[in-house]
Amino acid sequence: MNNREEEMAAEGAGQASGDGLASSHALRRKLGLRDLVPMQILLVVGITWAGTAAKQGGTHIWFWLAAILTMFVPLAAVVGWCARVWPLEGGVYQWTKFALGPFAGFMSAWNFGLWALLAVSNVGIMTATSLSYGLGPRAAWMEDNHMLILGLTVGLFLVILLVNLPGFGIGRWVSHFGTLVTVMVTVLLMGLLFFHPHASALHPHVNPQRPFSLTMPVLTLFSVNILTKIAFNALTGLEQVAVFAGETRDAGRTIMLSAWIAAPLIAAIYILMSGAMLAYIPAAKVDLTGPIPQVLAAAFGGGAAGGGVDWGLALGRATILALGVSLVAQYTVMVAETSRLPMVTGWDGMVPAWFTRLDPRWKTPTRSIAAIVLVAIGVGVLATYGTGAQEAFQLINSAGNIFYGVYYLMMFAIPLVVGGRFAVRAGGWLKLGAVSGLAVTAVAMGFNLLPIVDVASKWAFAAKVAGVSLALNLVGVAIYRRGARRSKAARQS
Repeated sequence: MNNREEEMAAEGAGQASGDGLASSHALRRKLGLRDLVPMQILLVVGITWAGTAAKQGGTHIWFWLAAILTMFVPLAAVVGWCARVWPLEGGVYQWTKFALGPFAGFMSAWNFGLWALLAVSNVGIMTATSLSYGLGPRAAWMEDNHMLILGLTVGLFLVILLVNLPGFGIGRWVSHFGTLVTVMVTVLLMGLLFFHPHASALHPHVNPQRPFSLTMPVLTLFSVNILTKIAFNALTGLEQVAVFAGETRDAGRTIMLSAWIAAPLIAAIYILMSGAMLAYIPAAKVDLTGPIPQVLAAAFGGGAAGGGVDWGLALGRATILALGVSLVAQYTVMVAETSRLPMVTGWDGMVPAWFTRLDPRWKTPTRSIAAIVLVAIGVGVLATYGTGAQEAFQLINSAGNIFYGVYYLMMFAIPLVVGGRFAVRAGGWLKLGAVSGLAVTAVAMGFNLLPIVDVASKWAFAAKVAGVSLALNLVGVAIYRRGARRSKAARQS
């Protein structure tokens, strides 16, 4: 360990007890357990991943159980342990920095930031899809209209910017609303497993396939691809709230509890969502860009008797539109957490101090927030250029998940390499969970080069994903080297 890393280790030990750098930057501690549990649900539950699992058919339940055991439980354990050792603003960036070194910490933050930007950049695509289902057949043109998607992307990011500038005084209520909508939609979908709005004695509802099947699934390249995607994509994200540790009361304990409380709720939500989709949509025809709007439109469509108002159809469409608003709430929180990374890396001198400036009234990194929103708008515009919605959606997610995989490999490595440097040691079960998480992450990264929708060229698709991932990580290396030289010169002057 070099001198710089020894200084960081000593500093980290002090921070872990609640003192030091993390509490000295004037951030306001507004968040508690009641805020983090809903935020966990909002950040982890993605409305598309239940559709990905539904592609497997009724045997999806086995895939969810396997994913929970090999990824979700190990993740909750690692997050809880790291949050207690380093309850610091910046989350995984700080954990990785102290355990693996400054370069690994920066590249962890860099890869997470790239993933988050690509994830939120599809807000226009996702919202257009929700509108196309929510407003009925006449709005079907919206899903692939590039001008509409462009307008939605710019307009919604401006709304996200305005919500995030004042901080969690407003932002946490946006998070609560998004979580409430997600839970309400889950309850509605659960009801659709037993109550079919337009079924009757003469015209009973017939499931396209069994929503849940205990038959052991046949393992193929396609099904293993599905398994890795739901394990690595649908059931990850519990660590994200740790970014706000400097804005959370009793951060170490609160973050740990939020992960363990939210985990079983999230698992139940996903399994029920997948089953409800299969009660109305054939597995092969699940729309990956908007599976929940698709199933709600199918369940509540059909028309009203006697030409009256079809209240079931109206409810279904209203739910679809509310779910679109929930997605915007989710992306609002993701922009907030991503904006904290330039701030904390700026504290360490890796990026210009410009990103660390807090608004004197709101005590939020308004410059960093604005920069992240502008970059996200740019990525969102590029994401839809020259491709259809399904292929654009897959390209965004596949490239982003390579970045997310690098970030997760580093996080799962922490319990395996930290030793006793911080007066704590990872136990055997925690290390076993970390190894499981590493393995699932590595396999998922490989499968992200394989699209699960039809594309013009699979080779071109894989080349785009790999090329973008490598090129942007080289940019990150260059930024780190420049920041390290600047930080070293500042210390020597």
